[in-house]
Amino acid sequence: INGHYSFFWGPYPRAGSLHPVYLTFLATLSLLGIIFLAQKVREQSSKERHNQIKYVLIALFFYIPASLDFAVNYGAEIYPFGSIFIAMSLFTIAFAIVRHQLMNIEVIIRRTAVFTGLFAFVYGAFTVITVLGQDLFKNVLGWNQWISMVPTVIIITFALRPLENYLTEITEKFLFQKKYDYKDLLRTFTNEVLTVLDLQKLTEQTVLGLNKIIKLESASILLLDKDTKTYKLAAGLGIKDKAQVFAENDAIASYLIQTHEPLLRDKSTDEMQGHSNLRDDFKKLNARLCLPIAHHDELTGILSLGMKKSGEEFTPEDVDILSTLAKTLAIAIANAQLFEELSKTQAEAAQREKMAVIGTLAAGINHEICNPLGIVRGQCEMFLLNLRDGLYSQKSKEDMTNIASDIMHKVIKETDRATAITKKLSGFAKPSKKADSEEVFVEKEADEVMALIGHDLRLNNIEFKKDFIPSFPPIYADRRQIQEVLFNIIRNAAQAMEKDKKDGWIALSGNTQNGAAVLKISDNGSGIPADKIEQIFNPFFTTKEPGKGTGLGLFIVKQVIERNKGTIHVESEEGVGTTFVLTFPIAEPAKILAA
Repeated sequence: INGHYSFFWGPYPRAGSLHPVYLTFLATLSLLGIIFLAQKVREQSSKERHNQIKYVLIALFFYIPASLDFAVNYGAEIYPFGSIFIAMSLFTIAFAIVRHQLMNIEVIIRRTAVFTGLFAFVYGAFTVITVLGQDLFKNVLGWNQWISMVPTVIIITFALRPLENYLTEITEKFLFQKKYDYKDLLRTFTNEVLTVLDLQKLTEQTVLGLNKIIKLESASILLLDKDTKTYKLAAGLGIKDKAQVFAENDAIASYLIQTHEPLLRDKSTDEMQGHSNLRDDFKKLNARLCLPIAHHDELTGILSLGMKKSGEEFTPEDVDILSTLAKTLAIAIANAQLFEELSKTQAEAAQREKMAVIGTLAAGINHEICNPLGIVRGQCEMFLLNLRDGLYSQKSKEDMTNIASDIMHKVIKETDRATAITKKLSGFAKPSKKADSEEVFVEKEADEVMALIGHDLRLNNIEFKKDFIPSFPPIYADRRQIQEVLFNIIRNAAQAMEKDKKDGWIALSGNTQNGAAVLKISDNGSGIPADKIEQIFNPFFTTKEPGKGTGLGLFIVKQVIERNKGTIHVESEEGVGTTFVLTFPIAEPAKILAA
């Protein structure tokens, strides 16, 4: 400024030489602010953020008429009324702070309140303990004034964190218990909670979410146990007894089953006729509001909500929106329960498939092992019987040695035979921890599989044929998995044969085509209906009688073949037979050497 003007209302500052520079800077800054804020208003997708920026922009516009006061600095005799618009601008900013939480004002106030409380405690504790305890520590214990401060520091150190938590909770409870955003509540649950298929995780996230958004003293979900016809706690916060169980005839459960309506605790519910135990049930759950979780007119669960930390009651609007959430939650829980049952069914089906394989293997193993063991036992028994009956009494020592040696050789041969079959079984059944690709000669692996399943085929009058081209090339795959593929397809083909068929056969052939190894497993069984052939590789699909098939065998086969970079397709004619065509890449010498 450079002196002042004298007007009828009094003196006013005169603009100095640098004042135009100041005005230019202020005008440029204001203009850029308006452009920037106007752009941000259009870009914002968040309604709350949009409102915050909008009100700051409005407040900035109020400064435009207020800028007329600068004309007075240059001698214009206009009464400076700009302070009115400045007050309007400040009022607009204040409104944005209070109504739309501009600048995170709640966080600022909360931290200020907590800091003030902590400061008052530390200062007060330090003052009281130092002043009152100084004489005690100094005169009685002989400490100097600095050492006497040690107990003060210890007390403050251990009390500071619990006090901070307490002050935070008090501030949250009494200053910031605003109404929650219903749309945000439903959006959060729709996007983050209700799509969860794990039942335990679903209930826990629901309880945590409600407790966080609405700020409740307690929240819990009870689900119906169909076996015991009781409602058990699935997830809960602020509940002392987590092992609570409510029968269908208990007060809260009975009321919700009959009405399917929310139950809000007040004096009228405590005195409801026929439901005298409602008050006790509410107390057990630490609840203020109980909502039915119903699916297909069946009460599948109970959503229990405790008091709001603010002490406010649940309004009719609260009950309406939470009832909608409970209905949606019922669908999510039903989906999670169905998924859980499906997983259990899949596990049981896989177990049945495993037992079916074990049964097939057991039949073959029983034959292949019992035969050599029978021969061993027969040779040993014959020797002992002959020895008992004195048939060897005229034999010389050399003759006896020869007889014993001959028997031992037979025993060793049959024992080796039994050992070989058990090794084949072990090699077939032991799962690979990882894909262990190697050079695999399919014709040899077919022989290994037939050693396990051949007896079962012979018992069912099924002939097995092999027809490989000379020098059929090896493939590069996991040997055990190729055995598993051959085993499953051959066993399926055998099971598709009619029991009374006299000329049943299964043929395995191998040739090359377009640089790939092609395997064909054919049979003259009953074939696959044309309308079902596209479904045979789907999990749990089976053409067998109920209880006799799991529908997992061919599904697993397809997964294993594709894991080994192969393909599979089927050709079948009902009443004629079926052919599975397997194609694998031929093992490359360079790859084999590298492996």
